[in-house]
Amino acid sequence: MSLLRFTLPLVALALLLSGAAPADDVSAKQKKVAAENLAKAEIAKGAATEGETVIVAGPLPAGRLKTIADSLSKTNKLARKALQFDDKDEPWKGKLTIYYLPERKDFAQFMRLVVGSRPEGNYHIAVRGDEPYVVGGVDLNAKATDGDVAAELGPLLAGAMMQAKVGTAAAIPPWVRLGMGRAVALRADGVTGKRYSAYKSQARVAVLGGAGKPGAPIADIWTGDRADGSLLATSLMDYFAFGPGKTNFGKFLSALRPDETGKEPDIAKVIEDAGWKRPIDLEAAWKKWVTAGSPAK
Repeated sequence: MSLLRFTLPLVALALLLSGAAPADDVSAKQKKVAAENLAKAEIAKGAATEGETVIVAGPLPAGRLKTIADSLSKTNKLARKALQFDDKDEPWKGKLTIYYLPERKDFAQFMRLVVGSRPEGNYHIAVRGDEPYVVGGVDLNAKATDGDVAAELGPLLAGAMMQAKVGTAAAIPPWVRLGMGRAVALRADGVTGKRYSAYKSQARVAVLGGAGKPGAPIADIWTGDRADGSLLATSLMDYFAFGPGKTNFGKFLSALRPDETGKEPDIAKVIEDAGWKRPIDLEAAWKKWVTAGSPAK
């Protein structure tokens, strides 16, 4: 009898005795917790379905949830690349659970009964612990397709991965987290598709000006209250994650972390640490890229 026949059972026994939970067991537990949380939030007809990289839960048929989960796998993979995760580096154990709760009542109940806080805004990200999750309360119309839902949840997935990359204790500015999330989700949907093409046209006008409107100073992204603020933030983070700024993106992410005293850095310091002496220098490089058509390379 060959040595291999003895070795394989011994390896399996060693893994069993080591107490290390296989990845499938971890995600199965997370899926079970997701279903329990829907019940705790008193969400009727809720289901939780597992995809390749995420678990999606909410008041939709299991088949639709699975389609959405599979679509978000593209976003997950692109976010890993953009955030410069190492091949062996994982943002969390198992899989991220994404709760899609389009009814405001369901979102509010989930926040109150499961999260334990008052609902503010329409999303919540929590990546600490063994059950990392995000909650999206985006209200889409009744005709929204699975692709529409995935497009709305994609930025939350990428934003959660950024939070994990930078550190769970970091207070990442919302415009940074969601701007990067939108850039990733749009590109994952396809750079030749309608969503990305529409975004790029609108962002160009917002950044450079047009139709009698002046271009936007970069400081308007973090100090202004503009109706097109999300377009500006998405364009700038698109530059960082996929344009020439990706050379310095790792430094930018590191600079977002609080210092040893716990103090959060201001954005001018983050930009300086990322490689630009002043925000206006970053503005010039960003607008040059947008003028050239925001190419990926």
